Amino acid sequence: SVFSTTVSAQEVSHPLNALNAREVTTVVSILSRAGEVDKDTLFTAIRLYEPPKAEMWDWRPGKPFLRKSLVVFRQGAKTFEAVVDISAAKVISVEEKIGVQSSVLISEWRMAQAVTMKDPDWQKAMRARGFTDFNRLFCSPILPGFLPGRDYAGKRIFNVPCYEASKSKNNPYGRPVEGVYAVVDVNAKAVIDVVDTGIVPVRNYESQSQTSLRPALKPVINISPAGANFKLKGGLEVEWQNWSFHLRFERRNGIVVSLVRYNDKGRLRKVAYQMALSEMFVPYMDPYPTWSYKAFLDAGEYGLGYLASSLRPGKDCPRNAVYINSIVPSDTGKVFSVERAMCIFERATGDPAWRHAENAGRDVESRRAVELVVRMIPTVGNYDYTLDWVFTQTADIKLRMGATGILAIKGVETTSMKDATAPRDTKYGTLVAKNSTAPNHDHYFSYRIDLDVDGSNNTFVEGKITPVTLPPENPRRQIWAVDRTPAQKETTMGEQSGLWFVKNTNKQTGLGHNPSVEIEMPTRVTSPLSPKFSPQSRAVFSNESLWITAYNRGQVYAAGNFPNQSKGGDGLPAWIASPQNISNKDIVLWPTIGINHIPRAEDWPMMPTLWREITIRPFNFFDENPAIDLNPAFARPPAKLPKKAQ
Repeated sequence: SVFSTTVSAQEVSHPLNALNAREVTTVVSILSRAGEVDKDTLFTAIRLYEPPKAEMWDWRPGKPFLRKSLVVFRQGAKTFEAVVDISAAKVISVEEKIGVQSSVLISEWRMAQAVTMKDPDWQKAMRARGFTDFNRLFCSPILPGFLPGRDYAGKRIFNVPCYEASKSKNNPYGRPVEGVYAVVDVNAKAVIDVVDTGIVPVRNYESQSQTSLRPALKPVINISPAGANFKLKGGLEVEWQNWSFHLRFERRNGIVVSLVRYNDKGRLRKVAYQMALSEMFVPYMDPYPTWSYKAFLDAGEYGLGYLASSLRPGKDCPRNAVYINSIVPSDTGKVFSVERAMCIFERATGDPAWRHAENAGRDVESRRAVELVVRMIPTVGNYDYTLDWVFTQTADIKLRMGATGILAIKGVETTSMKDATAPRDTKYGTLVAKNSTAPNHDHYFSYRIDLDVDGSNNTFVEGKITPVTLPPENPRRQIWAVDRTPAQKETTMGEQSGLWFVKNTNKQTGLGHNPSVEIEMPTRVTSPLSPKFSPQSRAVFSNESLWITAYNRGQVYAAGNFPNQSKGGDGLPAWIASPQNISNKDIVLWPTIGINHIPRAEDWPMMPTLWREITIRPFNFFDENPAIDLNPAFARPPAKLPKKAQ
């Protein structure tokens, strides 16, 4: 339609739909009747337990299917994982998970905040800094990961730094109370330590409303006056320009894209079984005691769907977007709704999809490019991340990440780089405002991409461009060629490795090629830190640009199922410790895009969106340009537009 519309995604019309509110309630009821949970149980996951992959490729509408759920719950200090058969109303299995901590609960976050502000030692530290009215402070509990020497022996820990928030309506992070934080054990519901390294005056950034704005632009608007070109079934199954795929929204991953097919002249061809953002790692590089623990695994510790923002029509997504409401299981086994959790829209890029001119430009053939975007924006503390899945008419898929929001600020003495204190205060960061240093840090995003290129059995191939020296009799003397090496075992690819392809050696195109796709990452960034040391040991996936593993239904999260307070080594490094054969097998790719973020003054007070992307590009998958049949003109819009669209 011309205007933004909102749909609900609560039907169970497809076996890969997320659990709806009724199913979540049923799962909790089944566990309760079995005596596994009670009124005090807290739930960190109630999600779909997916049917076998082969069944999903063969499933068609109208065919019956079963529903199961994987549940992670806490009984006191103990963590359990269960599988529940919703269709048969029975518990299949329950296992206590020893030595792990599940992801955050909002009730724990609020508890850590409350017990901190009531603690006498914390209050004493605040009074020493001139705070007597604690309502002026905003305390934001965060998970501390794991550092040697700070092993709290199985306690469930939050570190709680605070900010002076009374002078800011929209940036509570601008005035940090440096040099002090509380350590809270939420199992004991108590502050067990107050780390105080000395008083740093709170005298940095004060938020003010922008008083001078540029003149408003004349409208530059994406609309679809004749209606959308995509079809949406049940809020979750999408068809657009030969593409078809299924959407799901999960508490941990956010958007999950499944069953990606391309209609190649009437033949539905498989491209990918499933794609999702598996993990995020944001480590800060300041060695100061109140900063050194800050290294966040945001998907596994908090949950991207859990932190999803409601999208603003016309701002977060264009005017012609369709919005999808989603439900997320709550801590208590109920659900809460995320209004406008996802949006879907078409975008005229303003670029040609293809073009050529003959006869000095007098004869021109050109086709405009339009793409389909699926978007969500989780707000993770001070950062907002725009996460896009983009489908193009040239059969590319782009996974885009945009980082914006507010920099994490460290209060310092320095007001100008001319000050004598500047070398000390900016050694590990950048002065972005008076008394405000933004520490260096990283953003790493590990995607799980289960490609099934014309079928599940594929081969990963690394291509390297190498120079070829020609014989002396050839005046050219040197050219380059591509050396292609198939991977035999599970492996990794570093920042400097070559071209990446996934090929189906069991099929041939009309030209005799093995159908393939290329994985393009224009900006490859990996962590320079050793995986031997914490906290890098918890996020070893960020040490490589790409991991290739054999398909395993239970291997979903790059840093493991339970990264909170883990000591590291879980997930990808553990899975490939004894490499399996991946030649002509069902394989999964785990690419990591990243930002080594050296802050700049222009990132303050609000950071312009910084983008990174991965492209999945057909490579001899088709016999010709799949967009060669694009119509040079749009269909005519209605003779008279609705009044609001004129």
